[in-house]
Amino acid sequence: SLKKNLSEKGKMITGTTVVPVACDNLSREFLSDFGEQINQADALLIMTCAFGVQTIARQLKKMVVPALDTLFIGKETAFGTFDEICTQCGTCIIGETGGICPVTNCHKGLVNGPCGGTNHGKCEIDVNKDCVWTLIYNRLKDLGRLDSMRKYQKPRNHLGEPKPGKFKLEAN
Repeated sequence: SLKKNLSEKGKMITGTTVVPVACDNLSREFLSDFGEQINQADALLIMTCAFGVQTIARQLKKMVVPALDTLFIGKETAFGTFDEICTQCGTCIIGETGGICPVTNCHKGLVNGPCGGTNHGKCEIDVNKDCVWTLIYNRLKDLGRLDSMRKYQKPRNHLGEPKPGKFKLEAN
């Protein structure tokens, strides 16, 4: 276990817990039950994505250290194999592409069809990978929605966006 490995390396463990949802502000209430253990700690090792680490760091006056390195939003496709599903681009078009994201799944991020290099449904950059636009075409064909491919998508802004992103709902 992680606790055992850290102890064997001379680290004093003041407590452990599993926070139900580390990225929720309710984690402060949950962690209040561990106040004494947290106060005794020099640092907290947090085993969540970066969002959970940052949420807990904002709530506690302690050094917070991530135990994990967030790579992307993805899913486990086989034991120990993870595939990126969403880049959170902010200009989602999967409603037009049969639920398949060309921004994430195309090496070039093309949003209006395949490049000229696709060969027998394979990607020119990675010949072991299906061209996402072939997958999109087949999916839309199966759904009887090939007309969706005719919709032109505006060019994407590759100049970058201000960081961190912000969004505010406007009251009606």
